Amino acid sequence: MKNKLKTKPLEIAIVNRWRWEVVAPVSSVRIGETSRELVKKKQAVDYLRLVTIFVGKNEQECKKWLDRHRPVLVKLGIPYEVGSS
Repeated sequence: MKNKLKTKPLEIAIVNRWRWEVVAPVSSVRIGETSRELVKKKQAVDYLRLVTIFVGKNEQECKKWLDRHRPVLVKLGIPYEVGSS
């Protein structure tokens, strides 16, 4: 997959904060936090927010979950853009 110059590579992390978590940046529009219509009207902007996506019992369980769900996380990590007219 080619990367745009403006787009940073998606950084999904497995961290241990007293429990094992899969943490990923997700688009506020794609998770329903910001209105898509407001972004289209340029009254709001989409931003990436770091969110805990999955909590597992160990690192291996988190890696297994991430392997199955990576395509969905990549889509959630793409900011919503309005085409220019």
